Amino acid sequence: MTNALLFTIHIMQFTGKITKITPEVAVGQKMLPKISFMLEEIGEMEDYKKNSIVVDVLGEKVELIKQFKEGDVVKASLNFKASEYNDKLYNRVTAWRLEASDGSAPSAPATTGGDDDLPF
Repeated sequence: MTNALLFTIHIMQFTGKITKITPEVAVGQKMLPKISFMLEEIGEMEDYKKNSIVVDVLGEKVELIKQFKEGDVVKASLNFKASEYNDKLYNRVTAWRLEASDGSAPSAPATTGGDDDLPF
């Protein structure tokens, strides 16, 4: 028997410089596309003092990161999910919107359905 606990915290924004983008992989039973990227805090502090976070984009949202490159500064709207499985704790951070740091959103490819960029 496994103990599982899941909760979600919605919505935080983090502005930072993209320092790494991983190749696309397929994950899960549905083989959804996934890309991870690292955002580093912007500021005048020493590199070792800067905060950074690894963020995932899944499914159709992988198109969001494909419009940016390493070195770009973006504002990411994030969801945080924590879970417990077999007495271990896990975090997952996913992006549901990415914008250029000046507030403009790159033109997204056309999608079918009513995607209104809401995280739920």
